[in-house]
Amino acid sequence: MRRFLRATDSRRCHLQRRRLLSVVAGGDQPIRDLPPTTCAVPWNRLLRAHICRSRPDLALALYRRMRALSPTLPNSYTLPLALRAATSPIASAIHAHALHLGLHAHPDVAGQLLAAYARHGRADEAHHVFDAMPSKRATMSWNTLISAYSVCCDPNNAMATFARMAAAGEALPDAVTWTTLLSAHARCGKHPVVLELFGDMHRSGCEGNAESVAVALSACPYAGDLALAKGRAIHGYGVAKGVVRGYLFVTNSLVCMYGKLGKMDDAREVFREAGERNTVTWNALITSYAAAGMCDEALNVLVRMEQRGGMVAPNVMSWSAVIGGFASSGDNERALELFRRMQQQWLSPNVVTLATVLSACTEQLAVRLGREVHADAIRSMVDRHSLVANGLINMYAKCGRVADARTVFDGMKSRDLVSWNSMLAGYGMHGLCDDALAVFTDMAEAKVDPDGVTFVAVLSACSHAGRVSEGRRLFDQMILEHKISPSMEHYTCMVDLLGRAGLLKEASEFIETMPMGADLCVWGALLNSCRIHGDAAMAEATIAKALQAGVVTTGNHTLITNLYAACGMWDDSKRVRVMTREAGLRKNPGQSWVEVKNKVFAFMAGSVPPSMPRAEDVFRVLDDLYREMDDQRRAIEEDHIVNV
Repeated sequence: MRRFLRATDSRRCHLQRRRLLSVVAGGDQPIRDLPPTTCAVPWNRLLRAHICRSRPDLALALYRRMRALSPTLPNSYTLPLALRAATSPIASAIHAHALHLGLHAHPDVAGQLLAAYARHGRADEAHHVFDAMPSKRATMSWNTLISAYSVCCDPNNAMATFARMAAAGEALPDAVTWTTLLSAHARCGKHPVVLELFGDMHRSGCEGNAESVAVALSACPYAGDLALAKGRAIHGYGVAKGVVRGYLFVTNSLVCMYGKLGKMDDAREVFREAGERNTVTWNALITSYAAAGMCDEALNVLVRMEQRGGMVAPNVMSWSAVIGGFASSGDNERALELFRRMQQQWLSPNVVTLATVLSACTEQLAVRLGREVHADAIRSMVDRHSLVANGLINMYAKCGRVADARTVFDGMKSRDLVSWNSMLAGYGMHGLCDDALAVFTDMAEAKVDPDGVTFVAVLSACSHAGRVSEGRRLFDQMILEHKISPSMEHYTCMVDLLGRAGLLKEASEFIETMPMGADLCVWGALLNSCRIHGDAAMAEATIAKALQAGVVTTGNHTLITNLYAACGMWDDSKRVRVMTREAGLRKNPGQSWVEVKNKVFAFMAGSVPPSMPRAEDVFRVLDDLYREMDDQRRAIEEDHIVNV
């Protein structure tokens, strides 16, 4: 009878194993349909299969079912597999399971626990697991602990662990150890230390690897005056070790390094000599051209990339780099045109692209296109991202849609300092002082510390609204409470605040108390206030002081010329105009924009937009309007004469 029962149990276990193994071969069978078993082997095989197929969700669901059926079923093979699929909180739960099962000290389990905590940046837990491991720890365990500190951007503890490893003498640092240490410092922007450590690695006799060369190359552009020399030296080292041609990511790092240093000839040469190129290689060259201000060349590379076809094709990073290059160089019209071309390629923009395009819309005051970008961001579900939301607030505010800017601001789940400053600046530029002060109060209640930009925005709001007492209070609060030293922008706001309120003498005396010499913006603010209040004497005294300081510009000359004319002092107006001409100063022509069918046309005084179609027809219509207005004026004058 006992033999019969054992045979029955054996057959049942065999059938259960076959059913589990059939799932491994057959695909995603629902977890609830898996039969219970007292043997961990088929479960482990299924766990491994899910992980190999990049399905950690199914692997973790299977592990939960396994523990639900029998908490003691997982063994020293099960736990490392589950840890490979684990998220940060689940890694803690599996650690608890390992402690309960007494498997936490098993080398495979401890190693995967260490790796899981390191992967999720939990350095303290990783350190605890590491210290609980047997005294003879392998190099891989030391490397994993250093990588935990690298993920946490803690280069000091990474260096301390490296020194501890050397002092313990139980394992020797290898190329991976040095690369991990280099990465820990590179992540935190400690680029000079990266290059020092790369030299130490070479002097220690460690040959290094392709990854260490790539990390060192990424630090070279920030090495100061010796950046190029160090970059070339590491390039030569990489060639000697055979890692430049053999590893594509090293080639990509070289293109980026030379591009950031502005050495486009070298970047082109590395690109040309590359035996293999992927999308990253092309994007590195495009980004380098764009960063160097060579936007047309960047666009040409993108076009070549399009024409090449095949697996390597422009992606959102390629287009974003070119769009950003044109926007940074001030050619916002081209940037917007390229964004439309990108949309025609059915590429979804990322947050960087959207932020760049919103900045271009702001400069062009293209609010209609800005609203389309907003809709695109909503469709892509990135409208709440701080980079996009801040761009939307800035765009709407500068285009006069302050209510829309506030709607975006109120919809943000988390706001950074840029969000608050953008909203404050929007209210300030439109003279909505009460709203600006309310936002400033909300900012203090949200425990967000203001900076200099914050006070420029709120002082500007007070200036436009004539709120002198609030402006003075905020200026003192900035210095005494927040310990922010006033910059030229803050002094300009205060001069403008006092001047607009008619306190011209006090504004002039305020300039005399400045710790630095006033620039053209400060003098211009006072001159503008003199124009508003018609005080020609103060304006003349101000222009004399500005002349002594050597900061008079065409704009300031124009201000005083118009001021004299408004006061009927024609001789003085003519004198300043002649003086302006003799000094060789010329006024920049005025510009205006009009948006037609999502295309922005810029009109400059005395010229026609070169890209404007049918310009003659436009001016013909304008002439007709002028004639019609003139006819109406004559008709009104004739009616007036008849009535008299």
